[in-house]
Amino acid sequence: MKRRDWLIVAIVLVASLTLLLLRPKADTTTAATAYLQITAPGKSYDLIPLTGDQQIVIEQTDGSRNVVEVFQGGFRMIESNCKNQDCIHQGEVTLDNMNTRALANEIICLPHKVVLDLVTGDEKTLAVSQ
Repeated sequence: MKRRDWLIVAIVLVASLTLLLLRPKADTTTAATAYLQITAPGKSYDLIPLTGDQQIVIEQTDGSRNVVEVFQGGFRMIESNCKNQDCIHQGEVTLDNMNTRALANEIICLPHKVVLDLVTGDEKTLAVSQ
């Protein structure tokens, strides 16, 4: 190879490295990889991205009330006016623990017929189409 060929190769390498280093990084803090799907009698909820802190109140016409706390990558039931409070004692569902929990990716309030489901990005299209 001639000196000119080496110069062209060097310029292409420098340009490639510069473009690689200057490209915008994907913002993973706002891109949701997991969603909360809420199922309750007579109510329809959109998928809720698990990207930040919020509380969701589920009130039904019969006086049933549940409060869900959503946090980065998971959720938990923090309040319910049912007698047994089993849904609160089921703990939190996260991407890290959903494969080792007894109820996997769900929290269920049987007396109020409320189901909280952790849906991953892969399952999102299935949940939306149902």
